[in-house]
Amino acid sequence: MSLSAVEYLEFPGCPTAVIRRSGLPVSEMAPFMDSSFGALGDAIQSGVFAPIGPAFTRYDSAFGETVDLEVGFAVAEALTQDHVSNGVIIVASELPAGHLATTKYTGGYDGLGDAWGEFLEAVKTEGYEILMPYWEAYDTEPTPDMNPADLITGLATLVRKAG
Repeated sequence: MSLSAVEYLEFPGCPTAVIRRSGLPVSEMAPFMDSSFGALGDAIQSGVFAPIGPAFTRYDSAFGETVDLEVGFAVAEALTQDHVSNGVIIVASELPAGHLATTKYTGGYDGLGDAWGEFLEAVKTEGYEILMPYWEAYDTEPTPDMNPADLITGLATLVRKAG
């Protein structure tokens, strides 16, 4: 596992097209994400929206046995209405504006939990308070024949100076 140096920036915010789920058991995350990204891909192919960046997952609650999350894509303009794709509802949301801490994680998805822990600890050590939401962007699209160690995932969280 490797993490890049933590960077801080003012993020202007961005509209998104997402599938939202509250109270999702963490044990069901992988199948939820697989089916959701399939439905989002079908919506893109149908012209419902055009992504302007990589797929992402936005977390609106801390991890426990369940998590509140959104999976989707950044878009240039917010959706004006909900859309149904493969039996799920795609809605307008956003990645909110604010002071952001970011890093890049290189490695397989099974190491994301440790990467998040290391990243958030580094941010706290630098005197910042972690705010919600936080998100991960899948900068490298996985393919069946690729080495998972080559995957790059951007990690981001809203922050403010502690104290």
